[in-house]
Amino acid sequence: MKHKKFEWGYLLLIPGIGYIIFFIVTALYVMTVQSFGYYNYTGASEFTLHFWKEAFDQSFFDDLWFSFRTAFLTAIVSIAVCYPLSLFLQKMPGKKIFLSVMKIPLFVPALVASFMIINIIDYQGILNQVLLALNFIEEPLRLRNDPYGVGALAVQIWKNVPFQMMIMYSAIENIRTDIKDAAKNLGANRLSLLTHIILPISLPSALVAVIMVFVLTFNDFAIAKTAGPLYPTSISNLMYLHAYTFGEWNAAACIGVMMMATSIIFVIVYTYIYRKIIKHF
Repeated sequence: MKHKKFEWGYLLLIPGIGYIIFFIVTALYVMTVQSFGYYNYTGASEFTLHFWKEAFDQSFFDDLWFSFRTAFLTAIVSIAVCYPLSLFLQKMPGKKIFLSVMKIPLFVPALVASFMIINIIDYQGILNQVLLALNFIEEPLRLRNDPYGVGALAVQIWKNVPFQMMIMYSAIENIRTDIKDAAKNLGANRLSLLTHIILPISLPSALVAVIMVFVLTFNDFAIAKTAGPLYPTSISNLMYLHAYTFGEWNAAACIGVMMMATSIIFVIVYTYIYRKIIKHF
């Protein structure tokens, strides 16, 4: 039996990957042990569950639910927009120009994007002025810092649709033409082609797109801070408040651990549901 030779070229990856892994592992370690009382900057550094008891108050659960709801809706609405749009663009003339324009939000920082949308949906913004001029409303709507987080959700969708669009368009475009032609020759109509060819092949890309957008949105700070409701706010803002306003770094570490755990649980549950769905195709 022949043994594979060790590829020494992999060692060249150590400076880049090793640097990333070192700081990720170190940060996760410090955050985790800090949540149990170690690395305490304001008191005794010893094991305790006191900070976990303090972290789980009503504001924590309200902020956690707001962050989860915003991230979930952003991921689902974005993929619902991108999937049919990606299919439509396959045979659309001038699609390269359209895709280039759609990529613009990817180059706009989240804080800048938030202020741009705020100028549109603010109390005296363009949207309210147009609705008032058309007599659709009698007084301006409060969309910025609204209690339901509609403003923050709108910014997140605007920012993440192009990101998911790049993934889904590439996944659908790369489906081999001969497979689709063979299905058509065997009598498959457009609906059968979609449900038996396009969806099963592109669903793994949709899974990745939804997970990535969920994690990015769930951990968002800037957009929720500027366009989100005053209460509840995002879980990232709560973590910042504990660390920099109250100086409670250990409590902030507890929130950080819960943010990480929530993202991991979502990925596991969503992947499980995806595997159940894919069996029906």
